[in-house]
Amino acid sequence: MKKKALFVILAAFLSVWGSYAQPSPVKVKYQGEVDFGYSIGVGTFAMGRANLHTIQGLKIGSYFSTGIGIGLDYYLVNANELMMPVYLNLKGYIPVTEKFSPYFSLDLGVGIGVTNGLQGSSGEVLTPAIGIRAGKFKAQLGYNMQRISESGIGIDMNSVQLKIGFMF
Repeated sequence: MKKKALFVILAAFLSVWGSYAQPSPVKVKYQGEVDFGYSIGVGTFAMGRANLHTIQGLKIGSYFSTGIGIGLDYYLVNANELMMPVYLNLKGYIPVTEKFSPYFSLDLGVGIGVTNGLQGSSGEVLTPAIGIRAGKFKAQLGYNMQRISESGIGIDMNSVQLKIGFMF
């Protein structure tokens, strides 16, 4: 009788444990984003710029997304120049509800000069940011570190970046 009871308890334990031990599949799905923003120039070469960016990538589970971003940064004050950043975007989410998540974001890439004044120029782009997602809407605050160089001479054109947009 003790052997039967022990066997039943062991079988029940293994079936319950087995249901928890099975890895649940992580949902991976397409995620697109479009952002409109303004970057307030800071530092020695402080130049404000309007931003239009898009990120196309993957949402991996509830906590992470990654994608490739491309954009246009229009330098406004006395410049009227256009820069095209191309970057890898990584986001880590802290889901509060299904529709609301604060997140941390990091863009890492390069900016390429498009207009005559910046043609031939390029430089590194690094933008750490924090933001919130509420449904399809998003808002983000970041610090954009951008270096522009040509023929070995470079300048830093950093800015505080404010963006709003939507995810689809």
